[in-house]
Amino acid sequence: MKKTIILLVLMISSLGFSQNDEAFVDALVAQKMAELEMQGNPEYFYRKDYCDGNILMFTMPNGELCTSKSTYYSVYVFWKDGKTMKIQKFDNCGSYKTIIVAPDKNITKILREKQALEEGEVKPYQGRKVDTNAFDNMTVQSCHKVFKFVLEGAVIEKSFNEFDLTNDSKYANVNANHNNALPLVALDAEVSKLLKSLEERGRFFREN
Repeated sequence: MKKTIILLVLMISSLGFSQNDEAFVDALVAQKMAELEMQGNPEYFYRKDYCDGNILMFTMPNGELCTSKSTYYSVYVFWKDGKTMKIQKFDNCGSYKTIIVAPDKNITKILREKQALEEGEVKPYQGRKVDTNAFDNMTVQSCHKVFKFVLEGAVIEKSFNEFDLTNDSKYANVNANHNNALPLVALDAEVSKLLKSLEERGRFFREN
């Protein structure tokens, strides 16, 4: 067993190995957002996805291994460029090449609801009835979405736990209908649909 562990360590060392945390990802995204601000872009936003404790490992283009430190974070930055929409992904292992797509009509429509995005709040999960066994058979999820919007100079920051949108417990979540009717949640669904399509078509390529 010890020989196996030593061999694994030697293999990882020979390939090269890196670990990066949330601060690393945030620094990359902050740099990108600053670039968009300097360009005077009137409308851009990002979505950060993460599940507490979820760790992923990747083989980089240069053959080195990279893994998330503690938790894997992926951030998608969206911005307009003339008649196109551009998307760039960042994660614990660096940045991806920019993807150019046609503007998504549903995303564009929701972004126009600036006031609704700013005022709408996802309420925490609340069971319709409470007793000592209220959380029996509950599948507790710890996956999160964090948004930051810059819309015509206004900065809006929102976040929610995906579990707050569900009914996965012994009693129904009284806030589920409210939460799922929010423009923010509708936008999240449209973004997820678009990203899934891009992923399935193999559109994400690392820059280094």
